[in-house]
Amino acid sequence: MAGQDAILGFSFSGDTVQVVEIVYGEPRSTIHAMDEFANVFSNKDYSNQDVENFSTSISRFMKAFGVKSREASVALDSGTLFMNTIPMDTDLSQSEVNEHINWELTQFFPEQSPRSFINDIHVLNESAQENIREVLTVSVLRAQADAIQKALSRIGISLNIVDVDHFSAETALRVNYPDTTTKYLGLVGVKRNRLDVSLLRKGVLESYSYYAVESNQDIVERIGILSREIKGIYSIVAYGPHLEKDLLAQIRRGSSMLVEALNPLRHVEVSETLNLAENLTVPSYRFASAVGVALRRD
Repeated sequence: MAGQDAILGFSFSGDTVQVVEIVYGEPRSTIHAMDEFANVFSNKDYSNQDVENFSTSISRFMKAFGVKSREASVALDSGTLFMNTIPMDTDLSQSEVNEHINWELTQFFPEQSPRSFINDIHVLNESAQENIREVLTVSVLRAQADAIQKALSRIGISLNIVDVDHFSAETALRVNYPDTTTKYLGLVGVKRNRLDVSLLRKGVLESYSYYAVESNQDIVERIGILSREIKGIYSIVAYGPHLEKDLLAQIRRGSSMLVEALNPLRHVEVSETLNLAENLTVPSYRFASAVGVALRRD
């Protein structure tokens, strides 16, 4: 296996980290290893000890499964990020956009300097007539990104892409369900205390929102409401670390339309010698974000 042809995909989600090793290929890439272990950064301290512990977890995974990748992409838990949808003039310069984002950050985090964050934007909708575009801003604490990069570099792994777990799951959806480009779909990320919801029209992100939830019943009810209130949607695709078979069955019973579990390996080859941790049974939708971020080639 050529090192430059393989990549690790990490997805941070609450108290756990999902990791996969994927080898790029045509027409399909191949998954060679997958595991799940404790997220040492869940305390949001990002200390040197946390960095060392994460490096140890990665080294243990690589040694146990014969992983040779020297490059990694990371999907961060949306719950640890600041995500905000705001309108902006289409003729703003990049410096003016940055100034706008920094102002928003100071409103929500007055105790933090805007320099403490790394920012990105996703354009959702744009109206040429009104000279307005709706953008989703994503901000990650620089300390979080730096801690992950330090942990990887300690064991000789370079950091490629940093993404949001929900958007990485969108990548997994597009790769594994090519007919996404012809449909209007809802993608729902299911976590213990949060639902991430995006609407994709013909494969393009149209809107994003999230909802706080306190129980499985909240999850079932919220997705049921979405299924009844979103007009013209074809189906809902669900994934996430908190989604399991019984909860999926409840969601389906409470929804007015098809709810499908995202299979991140539908169009990805599974190696005949797949290395699977003993605590895992079969590849599932809980690995959607890890697979998705590994599949990004930009």
